Amino acid sequence: MSRARWSAIAATCVCLAAVVALALGRSAELTPVFVLDAVPLGLGWLLVVRAPGNVVGPVLTWLAASLAVVPAVEAWSGPGVWPWQLVGFLALLLVFPDGLLPGRRWRAVAFAVPGAALLVNVAFVLTMNYHDDPPMHSPISVPRSIWYPVMFGALFVLLVVSVLCVAAVVVRYRTGDDRVREQLKWLILAAVLVLTLMVASWVIAAFGWLGPEVYGGFLLGIVILVPAAVTIAVLRYDLFEIDRLLSDSLAWVLTTAIAAVALAGIAGSLDYLIDDDRVGLTGSVFLVALGVLPLHGVIHRAVARVIDRDRAVVLDRIQRFVEQVRDGSAEPEDVQDVLRTTVGDPQLVLLLTDLDGSGYVDRTGAPADPPSGELVTLRSSDTDLGVLVLTPGSARRVRQGKLAASAARLPIEVSRLRLGLRRAVHEIDESRLRLVTAAAQERRRLERDLHDGAQQQLVALGMQLRLAQRRLPDGHPVGAELDQAVERIENTVAELRRLAHGVRPASLHDGLGAALTRLGADAPIPVRFEIALADDDPGELVASTAYFVVAEAMANVLKHADATAIEVTAQQVDGRLEIRVSDDGRGGASGLTTLRDRVGSIGGQFTVTSERGTGTTIVAVLPCGS
Repeated sequence: MSRARWSAIAATCVCLAAVVALALGRSAELTPVFVLDAVPLGLGWLLVVRAPGNVVGPVLTWLAASLAVVPAVEAWSGPGVWPWQLVGFLALLLVFPDGLLPGRRWRAVAFAVPGAALLVNVAFVLTMNYHDDPPMHSPISVPRSIWYPVMFGALFVLLVVSVLCVAAVVVRYRTGDDRVREQLKWLILAAVLVLTLMVASWVIAAFGWLGPEVYGGFLLGIVILVPAAVTIAVLRYDLFEIDRLLSDSLAWVLTTAIAAVALAGIAGSLDYLIDDDRVGLTGSVFLVALGVLPLHGVIHRAVARVIDRDRAVVLDRIQRFVEQVRDGSAEPEDVQDVLRTTVGDPQLVLLLTDLDGSGYVDRTGAPADPPSGELVTLRSSDTDLGVLVLTPGSARRVRQGKLAASAARLPIEVSRLRLGLRRAVHEIDESRLRLVTAAAQERRRLERDLHDGAQQQLVALGMQLRLAQRRLPDGHPVGAELDQAVERIENTVAELRRLAHGVRPASLHDGLGAALTRLGADAPIPVRFEIALADDDPGELVASTAYFVVAEAMANVLKHADATAIEVTAQQVDGRLEIRVSDDGRGGASGLTTLRDRVGSIGGQFTVTSERGTGTTIVAVLPCGS
C-alpha cells in the first residue's frame, strides 16, 4: 500500500476519533462538523484513488481531520487550538497542484506551518488568565506586561508563514507551464469566491442584519468550494473555461465593490445637500445604476487582459484580422494561418463545405477529407460552413478553437462563398471556351466544305460549260448565253472564296506570322511588324483570335485615328501569346467591345491605353494552351 493511502487512512481515523469525541461529549457541533468534514474527506480519498502519485489527496484528508479535531479538543479542554484549522489550508497552498516546490527554503516553510500554529496555540494558553468570559485558567502564569508582545508576536509569525504560503502559489504560477497555471486558476477562483463571502459576511454583520450565522456561507466556501476546486484542478483542470469563470467573477466582484463605495459616497453627499432621505437614496441608486454596466465593461476588459489573457488575445487577433478583411488589406483565405497562430496549433486544418454539398474542400478549392484529430463543426444558422481539425489535446484547446472560429465566422463564410464564385466563373469560362472552340471548329468545317465542296463543284460546272461551248459552231446564239453562265459561276466562286476567307483567313495556312505580315501589305500608311514566335502555330483558336484582333485594330486605326504609322508586335512569353497594336494617332479610343469579348472568350486579357493626343495601344494576352 502506498504512503498516500496510509496517510489518508490515518487522517480518516483521526476524523472518526474526533467525531466520536464530540458524540461522547454531546457537543452541539457534532452535526455541522460531520457534514462539513465529509466533503474534503471524500474528495481527498477520490484524489488518493484517482491520482495516487499526487500529495494533494492526503493533504485534503488531513484538512478534514484538522476541521474535526479542533472542535473536539475545544469541547473537552477549552479554546485555544483554532490555529490548527489553518494548517491544512496552508499545507494545501504549499503542495498544490503537484507537490512542494524544490529547495530547502520551501521545506523550511513547510515545517514552519505547524510550528507557527503551535506557537500561537501556546501563546493563547499562556494568556488565558486574562480572559474573563468565559473564565479560564492557565497552568503557567504570564505577567500582563508581556501578554501583548507574546500574543501579537505569535500572530505575526503565523501571518508571515501564511504570506509565504501564498507566495508559493504566486511563484508556482509565474514559473509553471500552461497546465499548472490552469490548475492554479481553479484555486484562485475558489479563493476569490471565499474572499467575497467573507467580505459580505463582515458587511452584513456590521449592519447587524444577522448574528453569528452570517459567517456560515464563508465557512461553507472554505470547506466546500476550495476542496472542490482543488479536486477538479487535479483531475479535470480543463473541464470548464476557468479563465472566463475567474475573470467574470473577479470583474463582478470589483464592479460590486466600486458600485457600493460609489453608492455610499453619493448617498452621503446627497444626504448632506437634500433633507429628504428617500430622495437622496433614490437619486444615489439611480446614478450608480447608470454607471454599473459601462463600469463593468471597462473592468471586465481590464481583468480579462490579465487573467483571461488567452481568450482576450484570441478575440483581439481575430477582430483585427476581420477588420483587415473588411478594409481589403487581408485576404479571407488567410484565415487558416491566422487560426493556427491564434490557437497555437500549427497543424490546424480548416476545411470548407463545398457549395454543391459534395464534401469538403481546402482553401484552394481542392477536394479534401478531414485528417485525424479533434473535429469542430462550423455552422451558421442552418448552414454547414465546414470543419476545424485540431491536434488532439485538451478540451481547453477545443474551446479556444471554437472561440476563434466563431469570431472568424465572417472571413470563413466569405472564403467559402469566394471559392464557390471562383468555381462558377471558371465553369462559365470553360463553357464559353467550349462554345468558342465548337464555333471555330464549325467555321473550319464550313470553310473546308465551301472550298472542297460547293466551290469545286462550281468550278467543275464552269469547265464543263466551256467545253460544251467549244463544241458549238462559231456564231451560235447559245454560245453567248454560255458565256454569261460561266461568268456568273466565276462571280459565285469569287463570292464563296470571300465568304470562306471571312470564316477563316486562308493566309493562316502559311502560319500566324505570315498572315499578320500580309495584313499590312495593302495599308495606306506604314506598318512595322515585330514578330517573335517560338511556335508559329500556337493553336487554331489562338491563331485566329490573334489574327482578328490585329485586323480589327488596324481597321479601327485607319478609320478613326488619323495616324501616320502603325506598329504590330507579337511575341510568346511564358506560354502566352502577347499581341500589341500601337499607333501615333489622336487617341481617345473607346468601345472595342467585340475585340474584348473575342479575347475574353478564350480566357485572355484585353487592355486599351488611349490618352488623347498620345495615340492608342491595344494589348491582348492569349493563353497558348487554349
